[in-house]
Amino acid sequence: MSTKPSFDNIYEDEDEVDNSDEYQLKWVKQAPLDNFSKYDNFVQYDSNNGGGSLLDLINKEDDAPAIKKQLDRVESSMMMLLNEDTGELLDVGNMTQYDRTESGQESLLELLDAPDIYQDEEPLSELLDEETKDDTQSAKYKDLQRLQLQLEIESTQEAVERYMLELKSARARSDHASLPGIRRALGSWYEELTDAIELEQWLYLNGDNKTSTESQFNLDETGEGTKPKTVKDRTIYGPLLCLIPARKIAVLVAHTALSCTVQDQEMGSKVVSLAMNIAQAMEAEVNVSRALRVRARERRAFNSDIKATTSEIDDNGHMLNDQSTIDGSLENEEVDLSSEGIAVDRWVYTATHLQRFLDEISRKGGSGGQQSLKGAGRVKPAVVRKRCQDILLSEGFDPSGENKKPLSMEDFVEWDPVLKVKLGASLIRLLLDHTTFSSDSNRGSPPEPAFSYARKKTGEMKFNGFVSIHPELLHLATTDEISSDSTFIPPRAMANTKCQPMVVPPKDWTDVKGGGYEILKVDFMRTRHCKTQKDAIRNADLSTVFKGLNMLGNIPWAINHKVLDAAEKCWEDGISLGDIPSRVDFEVPPLPEPMDYVDYHSLSEEEQKLHIEAFKKHKDATTKHLRFKQKNMDLHSLRCSAMLKLNQAKKFKDFEEVFFPYNVDFRGRAYPVPPHLSIVGSDLCRALLTFATPKPLGPNGLKWLKVHLANLAGADKMSFEGRAQFTEDNMDNVRAAVDDPFGENNWWMKLDDPFQGLATCHEIINAIDSGDPENYLCSLPVHMDGSCNGLQHYAALGRDRDGGKAVNLCIADEPQDVYIGVMHEVIRRVAEDANEMLDFDENSSDLTKKEKALLKKAKSARLVNGLIDRGVVKRTVMTSVYGVTYIGARNQIEEKIEEKLEDKGYDIDEIEPEINTSCGYLASLTMEVMGQKFKGARDTMDWLTACARLIAAQGQPVAFISPIGVPVVQPYRQKRPFTVVTLLQNVVLTNDSDMLPVHRQRQVSAFPPNYVHSLDSSHMILTAIEMQKRELYFSAVHDSYWTHPCDIEEMNAILRESFINLYNQPLLQDLKKMWELRYPSIIFPDCPELGDLDLDDVRSAPYFFQ
Repeated sequence: MSTKPSFDNIYEDEDEVDNSDEYQLKWVKQAPLDNFSKYDNFVQYDSNNGGGSLLDLINKEDDAPAIKKQLDRVESSMMMLLNEDTGELLDVGNMTQYDRTESGQESLLELLDAPDIYQDEEPLSELLDEETKDDTQSAKYKDLQRLQLQLEIESTQEAVERYMLELKSARARSDHASLPGIRRALGSWYEELTDAIELEQWLYLNGDNKTSTESQFNLDETGEGTKPKTVKDRTIYGPLLCLIPARKIAVLVAHTALSCTVQDQEMGSKVVSLAMNIAQAMEAEVNVSRALRVRARERRAFNSDIKATTSEIDDNGHMLNDQSTIDGSLENEEVDLSSEGIAVDRWVYTATHLQRFLDEISRKGGSGGQQSLKGAGRVKPAVVRKRCQDILLSEGFDPSGENKKPLSMEDFVEWDPVLKVKLGASLIRLLLDHTTFSSDSNRGSPPEPAFSYARKKTGEMKFNGFVSIHPELLHLATTDEISSDSTFIPPRAMANTKCQPMVVPPKDWTDVKGGGYEILKVDFMRTRHCKTQKDAIRNADLSTVFKGLNMLGNIPWAINHKVLDAAEKCWEDGISLGDIPSRVDFEVPPLPEPMDYVDYHSLSEEEQKLHIEAFKKHKDATTKHLRFKQKNMDLHSLRCSAMLKLNQAKKFKDFEEVFFPYNVDFRGRAYPVPPHLSIVGSDLCRALLTFATPKPLGPNGLKWLKVHLANLAGADKMSFEGRAQFTEDNMDNVRAAVDDPFGENNWWMKLDDPFQGLATCHEIINAIDSGDPENYLCSLPVHMDGSCNGLQHYAALGRDRDGGKAVNLCIADEPQDVYIGVMHEVIRRVAEDANEMLDFDENSSDLTKKEKALLKKAKSARLVNGLIDRGVVKRTVMTSVYGVTYIGARNQIEEKIEEKLEDKGYDIDEIEPEINTSCGYLASLTMEVMGQKFKGARDTMDWLTACARLIAAQGQPVAFISPIGVPVVQPYRQKRPFTVVTLLQNVVLTNDSDMLPVHRQRQVSAFPPNYVHSLDSSHMILTAIEMQKRELYFSAVHDSYWTHPCDIEEMNAILRESFINLYNQPLLQDLKKMWELRYPSIIFPDCPELGDLDLDDVRSAPYFFQ
C-alpha cells in the first residue's frame, strides 16, 4: 500500500483540456502572468535542449507548431523527477528525455494544472486499516505523521474543491440543475476572479501605472479617474498580493466574502471587517507555506549532515561524490516534503514561483521585444526583477547563497493592520467587479452583481460602508447551510479551520516557540499583541507550565460513535436538542413604515399625546422586528457552530487516537488550540470525545458513573450515595435511552446536558450487561467540578472560614450550595419590596424624585416576585468574584427572567422596558447579598483592587508572576483611532500598542478576576503534573477535572493535596513584595488579615470537588 494519504482533490478532466495549437500558443504567451497561479514551469525550459526559452517563445506569435513541439518535449511526470532517496528534484535539464508516448505519463501541462502531485491515492480508510500496514508501531506512526502534515496544509480550498468537482461532474452530465445554487455560483466566480487577481499581480510586478479593471470605483465624484490612488495603494499591498497564487486567492476571497455576508444577513458585512477577514485568511495561507519551507530547509540540512558523515573524504579533506555539487547549488524548495509522502500543492511554498520567474529573466537578460500581456503593457524586465527580488528577500529566499542563517518562523513578522485593510479592500474591489449571479427568477436577463457596496447609516451621525450579498444568493446560501450534505464553511470560522485535532501527539513545548502542530505556527501564549508580555515569557522559567501543557496535549482521545449517531439524527430530523438548534427560523414581524415628519411644537396638547402614543407604537414595532431578526441571526450562528462540531467529529471518527495541542492565555489558563471540537466546548463537544484507552471500572467505577449521570441530570445537591441512588431509581429510563433513544421515553433529552447524559447511559448499561462490571473496560471520563471555584480560591487566600464552609472547603455530610443560600436571601428581600405598602398614590403625575424611586423598586419587585430560583442567581454569583459588572449581571438575569415570563404567557416584547428595569434591580440586589455573605472574599478583592488602582495611577500596567512562574502583564491600553485610505473608502482602525497609555479603569477592574484565574490555572497545572507522575489520565476544563471512573478517588486526593500546597504559600504577601520591587515609588496597603480557616480540612472535605 502507498503511504501517501488521499483527499478529495480536483483534477482537470482530460477530455475537457484543449490541446489545440491555438490553445497552446495562448497559454505560452500568457505564461509570465499565469506563472503565479497555475503553471510554475519557467525553469522547465532550457534552450540547450533545442526549443528556446519561455521568453523566446513569447515572441513567436505565429510559430504554433514549434511551440507544440517544445511542449511535447517537456512532457513528463513530476514523480519521475524525484530522487527516491532524498525526495529532491533531479536536474531539470534532463526533463526533455522523457516522452509521453514512451513513459505513458501525463503531460507536464496537465500535471502542473492539477492541485496535487499524487494520483490514484488510497482512500483515507485504507490508510487507517491495520491490515495494510507494517506490524511495527513506527511504520504506523510515520503514516499518521504524513497524514497530520496533510491535515495542517488544508485550507478553505478543501471545501471549494469539492464544489468544483461537483460542478465538473454536472458539466460532464449536462446536468447543472442538480447542483445547489450556491455551489454553482461559487464555481462560476473563480475563473474570472482569478484572471483579475493575476492581472493585478502582474501590474504590480511590472510597475504599470494603470487600473486592472474599469470599475465604478475608478471614478471620483467629479467623474475624474483615481488611477494614481490605485497605483499608490498597489505599491503598498502588491508584495503581499504576490505571495500566493491567484487561483488560491480567488478561493479565499470568494469564500470569505460569502461566509461573512451570509453571517450578517441583509445588512451585509462592514468593509473593514470583511477586508481584515480576507487578509487574515491570506496570511494564514502564507504562514503555512512559510512553515513548510522552514521544514524543507531543516530536512535538507539534516540530509546534508548525513551526507557529510557518510561521504568518502579525499586526502585534502574534500568530500567525494557530493551530490549537492553535482546537482548545483539552486535550492529546490518545493519538493523536500515529497519524500515524506505528503501530497503538497506545488504552490504551497511562498513565492517560489517568483524565484523561478526571476531565474528565467536572469538567464535570458529579459531584453526588449516582449509582447503586451492581457493589456497590461509591455514587460519591463528591470522593474520585474527588482520587485521579485524584494519579495523573495523579504520571504527569506537568498539566491546568492551568501546568507547561511537557518530559516525560522521567527524571521517573519505579522502583517501590519494597515497593509491588511488595504490588501483586503483591493480584493473586495475585484470581488465587486468580477462576481455575478443569475437568478432563476430572471432567466434570460443579464447577470446581476453577486455583491454590492453601499454606505449605510449606523448611528445618529455615523455611516459605514457595507458589502451585501444578492438577496436570492443569501437565501440559497442559508438553505445550503442547513442541508444535510452542506459543505458550507460557517462565517468567522475560516481563519481557524486549520487548527484541527491532531492524529499524532503534539510536539512538546520546550520553549515559547516550538510546540503544538508539526508545521502550523501556534503561539505558546495568547498575549493580545502585548510586546511587554512577549518579552517577559522569553526570559521566564516556564518549565512547570511546559510540563502541564505537554501532559494535557499527549492525552489520546477518540470520537464517541454512539453520541455522533444520535447528534446526526437530531440534525437530520430537525430535532432541536442541546447544541442542535432549530432549523426553522422565527417569523419576523414586518418593519413599520417610517413616520411622517411632524412639527411637534405646532401640535395641540391632545395631538401631542396622540403623536407620542403613535411614536411609542412605532418604536415598539421596530424593536420587535429587530429582535426577531436578531433571533434568526443567532439561530444561524448556532447552526454553523453545530455543523462545524459534527463535521469535525465525522472527519476524525475512524481514528483510534486524536490529540489536542494546548497553549495558554495571558493569565496562564490552558486551552486546547482547536476552536471547534474540544473538551472546552459545550455539551455536544464534550459528549463526542472519550478517552482513547479504556480501563477496567474496578470496585467503585460504576458508582462514579452513576454519580456522573446524576450530576448531568442536575441532581447534584445531594450526597454521592444519594446521587448514585438517583441513577438507580431511573434505571428504566437509562436503559430506554440506550435501547431506543428516539422512542417514546425521552428522559435523557430532558437532562441538563443531554448528550453527555446519553454517553453515560450507554456506559452504565454496557457495564451492567457485561455481567462483570468491575472488569468492564470504560473509556468515558468522569468529571469532578469545583464548587463555585472562584469563591473557593478567595476563601483560601483570606482563610475565610464562613466563606470556605459555604463553598465546601470544610468537612460536611452534605454538599453546601452557595447559590441556594444567596437565592433564599434574594427571595426574602424581593418579597419584602413587592409587598411594601406605599404611602402615596402610585398613579399620581406629581410624584417626587424619592417617590418615583420607591415606585420603580416596588414595580420591579412585583414583576420578578415568584420567578426567582437557583438558576436565576447562579451565573451572577459565579461571576461576581470574576468582576462581573452591573450590566453583565443584569443581562445574565434577564435571560432567565424572560424565559420564565414567556412560560407564563407574557409578551416580553411589549414589556421589555419593565423587564430591563426589574432585572437591573435584581442584579443589584444579588451583588449586594454576595458582598454581605462573603465578607472575607470582598476584603481580599478590595485589597487587590486598591493595589491595582495605585499601579494604574502611575501609568503602569498591572503585572505579576503566577505561582507556577507565568509572567502576567495586563494588556489593557487606551485605543487610539486612525484613518486608513483604501480604494473603497476611508477606514478607521484602532491602535492599542504598548506605546499608548494604559486604560486605567480596565487595569483596575480586571485585575482581581485575572489574578484568581492565574490561581485556578496554577492549581490545574500542578494537578496535571502529579497525575502524570502516577501515569493516570487527566484532562480539565479550568475547574472541571476529568479522569477514568476507576481513578476518581486518586484524582480527588491529588487535587486536594495540590490545592493545599498551593495555598500554604504566602501568596498575597509574595505578591506585595513583588510589586514593591517592581514599583518602588508606590506604598501599598497591608495585606488583609487572615481568618481561621484550616486548609488541612480540605483534605477531608468530600464535596470540595464533586
